[in-house]
Amino acid sequence: MNLLNKLTIKNLLLNKKRTIVTIIGIILSVALITAVASMYASGIQMLINYEKLQKGDYHVAFYDVSKNDAEVFKDNHKIDKLSYISHMGYANINSKNEYKPYVSVAKFTKNSLESLGIILVEGRLPENDTEIVIPTHLRSNGRVEYKVGDTITLDVGERVDSEGNTLSQLDELLKENDIAVERIINTKKYTYKIVGIIERPDYSIEPFNAPGYTLITYLDENNLGEKVDVFARISKKHVNKWYEVVAGITGTDASLFEKIVNSKATEEETNTFYEQFSKYGYEMYYNQYLIMLETNPIKNSGISGLGAVILVVLGIIVFTSIFCIKNSFDISITEKTKQYGMLKSIGATKKQIRKNVFYESTILGVFGIPLGILVGFLATYILILITNILLKNAIAEGFTLVFVVSLPAVLIAIALGFVTIYLSALGSARRASKISPIDSIRNSSDIKIKGKKLKTPKFINKLFGIGGAISYKNLKRNKKKYRTTIISIAVSVLVFISLYSFMTEAMSSVSEEIKSYDYNLNIRVYDNEEENLNKAIETTRLENVTNCTLYRFETLKIKGTHFSDEYMKYTGKKQDNDHDSYITVIALGKEQYDKYIKKLGLDYDYIKDKAILVDYRSIQNPNNPEQKKKLSELDFKKGDTIEGKISALIEENNFDYSIEIGATSKNIPFGLLEYTTKYLIVSEEEYNKVNTNRGFTVFYDSDNVSKLQDEVEKIFDGENYYINNIEEETKNIKNLFLLLGIFLYGFIIVISLIGITNIFNAITANMQLRRQEFAMLKSVGMTNKEFKKMIRLESIFMGLKSLLYGLPIGIVLSAIIHYLFRNDNGLPYRLPVIAIVVSILVVFILISLIMKYSMSKINKQNTIETIRNENI
Repeated sequence: MNLLNKLTIKNLLLNKKRTIVTIIGIILSVALITAVASMYASGIQMLINYEKLQKGDYHVAFYDVSKNDAEVFKDNHKIDKLSYISHMGYANINSKNEYKPYVSVAKFTKNSLESLGIILVEGRLPENDTEIVIPTHLRSNGRVEYKVGDTITLDVGERVDSEGNTLSQLDELLKENDIAVERIINTKKYTYKIVGIIERPDYSIEPFNAPGYTLITYLDENNLGEKVDVFARISKKHVNKWYEVVAGITGTDASLFEKIVNSKATEEETNTFYEQFSKYGYEMYYNQYLIMLETNPIKNSGISGLGAVILVVLGIIVFTSIFCIKNSFDISITEKTKQYGMLKSIGATKKQIRKNVFYESTILGVFGIPLGILVGFLATYILILITNILLKNAIAEGFTLVFVVSLPAVLIAIALGFVTIYLSALGSARRASKISPIDSIRNSSDIKIKGKKLKTPKFINKLFGIGGAISYKNLKRNKKKYRTTIISIAVSVLVFISLYSFMTEAMSSVSEEIKSYDYNLNIRVYDNEEENLNKAIETTRLENVTNCTLYRFETLKIKGTHFSDEYMKYTGKKQDNDHDSYITVIALGKEQYDKYIKKLGLDYDYIKDKAILVDYRSIQNPNNPEQKKKLSELDFKKGDTIEGKISALIEENNFDYSIEIGATSKNIPFGLLEYTTKYLIVSEEEYNKVNTNRGFTVFYDSDNVSKLQDEVEKIFDGENYYINNIEEETKNIKNLFLLLGIFLYGFIIVISLIGITNIFNAITANMQLRRQEFAMLKSVGMTNKEFKKMIRLESIFMGLKSLLYGLPIGIVLSAIIHYLFRNDNGLPYRLPVIAIVVSILVVFILISLIMKYSMSKINKQNTIETIRNENI
């Protein structure tokens, strides 16, 4: 070990506080990198586990496979696990859902019950073919009441169309003029004991348009029957080339299948593939989401968005950490200025000085990075534990985080840790190598002034006295020392503002993509008579209703397209007077309408005979289907009159109608979030002029949906209606946003911690470097009052100057981030006011507290010893 390296180790030991602060900065940086990478790995594993639990642990499903062909799957060494389902047939049941009048009885093997997303709610799973489990939506959707322990007898048979063709769960109920044109034949009576209740099976087993509720009994794997559905899990070794495995089974071209999967096939290639596949003779479904999660989650649009967030966050951590750690190196260089000058005066070269600085950074990294990785994993484990506890009753079963010790996360943390350390040390190494021996020994390298720069504004002398004047001159004289502190604070501010904007835009973008509902129950009543309307009003006043809308609509046909300029520019479409436009005229019910106009600040007497135009929605770019933009399609404005014809149920009953637009709004009323059409909202009085008795829908938000559904059905008993309970779907969407919010705003918190550490490190180090200066000022008679004034003014100046740089740059970055997201969601830019206000408050509070803390430390020091001592 050469002399310089020995000297470096000695300095690190002598300046223990500075060494510890630097190592803590490295630990924090690496810990955050490790935590972010680990949380991403844990999140992917959570999605994989959730997908397996909710939808099934399989990659490809083959339907109605003959017994002989099913045996072939067992001999395929590329398949790891097989699950079988045998469909017994259908039976009529007394369901209130006119589109789902049957139960579909299916037999599951033991492995199928464990691997195909069968989630038990109550009781147990069947253990023989005389036991059966029923789904929860048989009650909530079909309104058929059974409980565990009941005995059920079913006439199970084959479902066929009018020509005798066999139908399955993939075929929706066949109806003509609201009358079913299919039947069940060859029925056989079966009696079962209900031993359990399960959640609704996955759509690969029961599609959403399936006409039968799935009831499950037991299937002996040694006696599969003539036809079965085969669910295959491909082995870990071959899952990356799963399309080759499937192509080998189906006798199709693997390269063509890969293109089909990745949506890269031409029309000719698509036709060729399906011609080959048709010879196989069976329907197929591949669990693409699970395959993508297990092979390459970055390809998935939703996960790639999360991956982009992770990359941005890692970039911000590295960027912020570089400044944080660089401060420590800069301070270390400043402390050793005289030492480097002396070394250069006795022959040390620039290259040796640079190597010395990098040697110091390597030693710090060797200690800091392993500790950072351990702290990162510990923080990840604690965060996962807390998240799962807090969301235990909110998140759906299986949607829980799992702790994963990820080797890629460790390698990323090590690589980025050393990159951060060396980038932090790079500038300091150059600076150290350029130090002039004479300037360093005289300690004048940081003080470069001109006489006229020392003039102090008169208001500073009046407000802060001699302490303020000295403070102002210090800021002018020691620019390099203050520059590091100001840059550190400014970087923390701009990073916080830009990251806050990034997270806000990410949440808005996700909310645009995910179909959401603000209600959890709705009923469609087909008869609009006054008696039924009164019943609907009665339901809106039930105890369990927290919000509701009595929704009625008519369609207004307008001559011509009336496109807005922005719409035509974005879509490339042109005005066409030969085609008609359609706009929906809506009534919300008196109570909801009064709430709505009050929210918009409108007067009822003014708006009651006018319409509120709501025409602001995401429009898909015809040239780029993945791109959307929020804008208005129509060119109508407040004060315009819209003229057209109300389209009645019978065309000859259409009639002319015109209405003035009294207001326009981007605010969507309760219950209409899922609708993407444009509409005119009118009062009940105005709607009665156009009512053609189309029926109505009531949207409810309730804290006890099952109870409300029972009460609503009791009120509408005997009427023609359809009720839809979406409580589970709504809950899952809300919980998804809750979990996403925890992660996204959790990132803001951890980045803020880096920023606070950065500010603390910069200010305390700056104050410690000036301890001799402060001791000298006190030794020549500066009072505590004057000293406090001096420090107070320095705090104000540092805060203002930091915000002067940080705020504008942060706002510009937030605008750039918005522009990048705007290509997807078209949302208007909003100034991040909250982030700006928080930044201003935190900066001044932190500077004040840290200055106070530093002053308390300095005041405890002995003046004479401080002047003599050169080590911290």
